[in-house]
Amino acid sequence: MRKIFCVLTLLAVVMAGRVSAQNLGVEVITADDITDIGDLTEIAFDFKIHPLTANERIDDIGGIKSWDGGKVMLARNGFSDKIMRFDNYRLTGVVDGLRKGEYYMIEDFSYDKANNNIYIENDSSLVTYDATTFRYKGRQNVNMMIQNVLNLGDKMLYFGYLTDEYYAPRYQNDKVRMPKESMILVDRDERNLKKGVILYRESSFERQNLGYPELFFVNPKNRSTCLPGNVNRIVTFDDKKVTEVYKFQLARDFVPQKYLDVFAKEEADIEEMETALRMVSMLGGSPTISLTYNIMVDNGTVSFRTAYNNRGGEFGSLSRYLYWVHNNKGTKVYRHLRIPGLNIDIDPTGANGNHQVAVIVNNGSAIVDKSVPMSPLARQIMDEINNQSNGNPVLIEFRFK
Repeated sequence: MRKIFCVLTLLAVVMAGRVSAQNLGVEVITADDITDIGDLTEIAFDFKIHPLTANERIDDIGGIKSWDGGKVMLARNGFSDKIMRFDNYRLTGVVDGLRKGEYYMIEDFSYDKANNNIYIENDSSLVTYDATTFRYKGRQNVNMMIQNVLNLGDKMLYFGYLTDEYYAPRYQNDKVRMPKESMILVDRDERNLKKGVILYRESSFERQNLGYPELFFVNPKNRSTCLPGNVNRIVTFDDKKVTEVYKFQLARDFVPQKYLDVFAKEEADIEEMETALRMVSMLGGSPTISLTYNIMVDNGTVSFRTAYNNRGGEFGSLSRYLYWVHNNKGTKVYRHLRIPGLNIDIDPTGANGNHQVAVIVNNGSAIVDKSVPMSPLARQIMDEINNQSNGNPVLIEFRFK
């Protein structure tokens, strides 16, 4: 009987949490709010198509970052062991230092125009290359275990654990102390990150259970990201602070605030932390968002994609992502983005200013959908693909309406 009481009490708290979420201006998206296919020719505009050119076959592309309006573009290859540089969409060189032991993986990378450097983050080091010759220049150490790094002109944006917090003792006298990850904006050449502005802090318990900020697609003209949690918050930021622009939640169980407060503490009783983790686990049967990518705040339109877990099949057929477009007309969520005449999903893998960027792999006529009339946009894409040498891909850039 006691167990039934606990479950009913928990359910009451959850339902109260959902109501309070709506009262706090949080948009809760359910299965009824999701459209299967979004026609890009109707929901997007300002399309740009760029053939990627080279004297060789370009490796598969896993992620793109852009600077100077797309004049300089860095792309991680599909195996995450090389960085390719494109100038005006032409391949001009490759960083390939894994086999030489210069880095052990590529989790994140950046371009520094002022110092003519390409950085690859490895733990607390920026593995540094000349951005023109691609010659290895050495390592620059910072006092952070880096998760993300990004040059924003005269500033650098970092996300990770400050090293003194990371290496501090975790357990002592029945207490647990977990380091917090910080999003820090600091002068470009400053490597003591404690001299920067902390824009956001998140405990490792919050990250492990509620997601983490995705800074990969931030760029100098798009200073926006998602601060995840029980409620996900899309924010913009400047050199001093973050500003909230949209709050949303997938139809998941709302974790009572008192347990989130435990996660956010600098130090908690071990028993208290175990109780909070257990309660979050009990609420894990509904669909949840794991990551939020491609965040774009563009003249009142907020767009992004989310990877999600469709636990219980509540959202019907599982797609790889959900794509969100929010503005003063409301919110639309799509499982797939398509262009009439092509039988492939358009999955953005980068950003250029306020444009989403997607790679269309050159599979020739195999990507044509003959069951529907070919749209002018699809025809333009196919013309560019058919003109490509070495079977190289094309990029499509667009903005959501």
